[in-house]
Amino acid sequence: MRRFISLPLLVTATTFLGIWYPVSLYSETKSIFLLGIATTLYNLNNAIGSYVWGDLLDRTKRRLEYGILLPSLLSLSAYLMNGQLNEGLIGYSLAGFTSALNSPLYSLILLENYSFEDVPKINSRLSQLTLIGNATGSISAIFVSSSVFPLLLCLTSIPLSVIALLGSKGKVNIDKPSRTRSIRELSGALLSFASFNFSAEIFFTAYVPFNYLMGNPESIIYVSYFLLYLADEGVYYLAGKWTNNREVFFMSFSIAGRALLVLTVSVLLKLGIRSGEYSVPVFMIFGSFYPLFGTSFFSFMFRNLKKNRGSIIGIFNAVEDIANIGGSSVVSFLGNDLGLDYLVAFYSFVLSAVTLYSFISKRLNSPSSSY
Repeated sequence: MRRFISLPLLVTATTFLGIWYPVSLYSETKSIFLLGIATTLYNLNNAIGSYVWGDLLDRTKRRLEYGILLPSLLSLSAYLMNGQLNEGLIGYSLAGFTSALNSPLYSLILLENYSFEDVPKINSRLSQLTLIGNATGSISAIFVSSSVFPLLLCLTSIPLSVIALLGSKGKVNIDKPSRTRSIRELSGALLSFASFNFSAEIFFTAYVPFNYLMGNPESIIYVSYFLLYLADEGVYYLAGKWTNNREVFFMSFSIAGRALLVLTVSVLLKLGIRSGEYSVPVFMIFGSFYPLFGTSFFSFMFRNLKKNRGSIIGIFNAVEDIANIGGSSVVSFLGNDLGLDYLVAFYSFVLSAVTLYSFISKRLNSPSSSY
């Protein structure tokens, strides 16, 4: 686990910045348009970064250098976010681009430096470390009102990354013909994944003005994320036990659960019913579906993947971010009609379910697939 000692600090910093900046921006401006623009910029740069970092990592054996670059760029992002509006938006955009390096980098470090037998155990521990960072970052936003805190975390993680990644093994892992073939075969899954994340981003972006509409203080938003990350610890643990060989069921169950939840919220908003602090359990239930979905989805999609790991992970991350851009843009341009936002999310979940069913049917009927 020495390779990952800086990971909790980096996750704490990125979680803090990802939650604190949009909430602070909305609190100061009360502008849903600016909130949507900021989130869109973050997701756009995250999408670009996902593809760029994944491709670069597959083309090189270098891991230490990228491990140092990650906290260095995040430090710059945190510094900029403490400035004026323009500087803050630039810093938030840079944070989106930089944070995209985290997933492919540490996924490859795991796969390249540990045996096949050790990967599930280490991956489980990494999930726990990540969730600890998520929980710490979200709860810290209640007590800290500037980006100095994540800046210090990122600066501290630079020497820790040197210690952790010194001597780590890497290898060139790119194969363009097989990458093109894999992407083509995964096109249905990518569309389903995009629809799923488009809907989720609508929910999470709209959750900020939703709480203000319900008359809740902004601390409720931070508490919601903190409690969700704690709950996710348990759900991820159960997902590892429940989803093995039952991936199709839990993917479908997760999509259906989220679809029904956003439809219910849309109806309640149309009826003018205020939920008050009950928004927290709604948020937690919605969020807790993801460990079930994510564990099942990636286990099913990435089974037997040998080549282009960084690139394929990066492409899925990029698709997620592009979908997030669409989701945050919907919230921005539909204005204050949150009921309509959640209704759009419902129909997108339906599309995700239909395209996933089509992909699974083809996959199960084509056991000789080259993927």
